[in-house]
Amino acid sequence: MVSDLESQRQPWISGGQFDDVDAQAAHLHGYGQQYQQLSSGPFEGKYRSFVFGDDLGIHFEMANRALAQSASTPQGRYAACLLTEISPPCALNAAVFSQNQVALCPQAKMLEGKTSAGLSICCMDVSCTLLPDEGYSLRSARILSDPSRSRQLREFVHSGLSAFSTLESLDCYPAAVKGFKSSLADLLWQMAAESRDQDLRQMNRHTGARALTTFRRAREYVHHNLAGGISIVALCKEIGLSRRSLESVFRSVVGMGPGSYVRTLQLNHIRRDLMSEAGANESIGVIAARRGIWHWSRFSSHYRLLFGELPSQTRRRHGTRRETTADAARAGMPLI
Repeated sequence: MVSDLESQRQPWISGGQFDDVDAQAAHLHGYGQQYQQLSSGPFEGKYRSFVFGDDLGIHFEMANRALAQSASTPQGRYAACLLTEISPPCALNAAVFSQNQVALCPQAKMLEGKTSAGLSICCMDVSCTLLPDEGYSLRSARILSDPSRSRQLREFVHSGLSAFSTLESLDCYPAAVKGFKSSLADLLWQMAAESRDQDLRQMNRHTGARALTTFRRAREYVHHNLAGGISIVALCKEIGLSRRSLESVFRSVVGMGPGSYVRTLQLNHIRRDLMSEAGANESIGVIAARRGIWHWSRFSSHYRLLFGELPSQTRRRHGTRRETTADAARAGMPLI
């Protein structure tokens, strides 16, 4: 975590450590990031940001758990993401995302998928004003497979940040900052331009695009109807897919079936309720029931497996009201 002294000395560098996925998601302003924890254990994440003014920010994110992530590039911005050398591969927009790929996402477009436990990623938030007119003509989010350019971009960012991190103030070196921004924007433009000429496998790309479109429709249905309960049969009918096809779509995007996704979403919502002031005067049983949990004996084990602690421990850690025996009895579930 960046110390107060370091922040005062270099205010353009900031960072933090997080034990809450929502707090970490909110760190990158404007992108509407949403995270759902998918793998088991307590969450630990880190963020480190280098802001070169209003037109360029370079952000490094780490997370020790697998997450379902989604983010949308704001108007007037252009986003580029690549994994660091120590990160495991992930899946974005129904495509493999490894050290050999770069994700480019123009304004008003979305990136989403499953990031792996141990994620270490660099995301660049670039103003469209830095790019040539044709530089942000890319109309859809793309996962570019280009090992040479990916390595070049990774080395470029590392070299630039290493050099600027030795300086106390960027204001004293406007020419160097402007040159860095210009070179980075030009490299991103080259990657976007060259992607249009690559011999992409059309069938695989279209299949991935269809899977992503279908997943988004299914996800919207799940989120909209979660409070009233989700029937996988009804979901299949709504989307117009067989159960087997729906399973394949969810696994290609978030690495799990629709039933597991619904349960994980419920558990994430319960955790947020337990950590909120609004849920402080409600029993754990009431919160769980409202979120659609009915199998009490499995609830605590599923919760502990995902978050590394019992629901009651989450509540105590965040200072909200402790569960009582009477509360649990009224909820019709055992005290946990």
